[in-house]
Amino acid sequence: MPTHVSIQPGRLYPQPGYSVQVDKEGKWTATQVFLCHRNSAVQLMPRPNTIHPEIGFISVAQSTVNFTEGDLAEITCHYAGAEPKEDEKENAVYTMGLSLSEEPLLSHKRYKELAAKELEALQLIQSGKDKDDQGNKLRDKVESERGKEALQKIERGQTSYYSPRVTWKESWVRNKEVKASELNDIGKIDEPLGPVPSLASGRNWLLHGVTQTQEGKAFRIEMEWLASDRGGWDAEIYND
Repeated sequence: MPTHVSIQPGRLYPQPGYSVQVDKEGKWTATQVFLCHRNSAVQLMPRPNTIHPEIGFISVAQSTVNFTEGDLAEITCHYAGAEPKEDEKENAVYTMGLSLSEEPLLSHKRYKELAAKELEALQLIQSGKDKDDQGNKLRDKVESERGKEALQKIERGQTSYYSPRVTWKESWVRNKEVKASELNDIGKIDEPLGPVPSLASGRNWLLHGVTQTQEGKAFRIEMEWLASDRGGWDAEIYND
């Protein structure tokens, strides 16, 4: 461990050797060690957001003090930040997610053309009823071949199905927080950036969420889009 011949109380001694790295999203981190007199450690310990002594765009994210033998205290500071630049998405990382979501059986495209009275009867049967308010058997209202098919599935306990769920994420690190315009677009039909996969059958994308995580002077932004089912998101609902 580096030492000084004389450690004066009230003074912080930055050590000349430190490490710096940058990740694929553009976040810079550094570890810097300081020495000081143990009686001054708590007072002099660099607080979060304190700028690095040599790299102006990173700041303290975490500090730790280790009281050693004698009068010495060793302070280790972890810094983080993002380099200011015009193209803040130069280091953007894109991720695609594929999963399954559980959807109501009667929302499946196979039963999209069912007559209203059949659909209503099937929904009531699914809720546990067998007769309507007039005492008529609900199953007698299900007359079409496709309706009877759905009824058979419901009666055997199949009330839902798994639908593919596709998400597209863009993440990057910059030196400023999320913009209001980025937040205002959540819940709207939107076209993702990057090498986004093409969708078929009239599907499109909805800006599903924006996440911000701060570490030092680094703001990690993640935007997520959700692919629609066949036919696309309802433009009357998911646009201004």
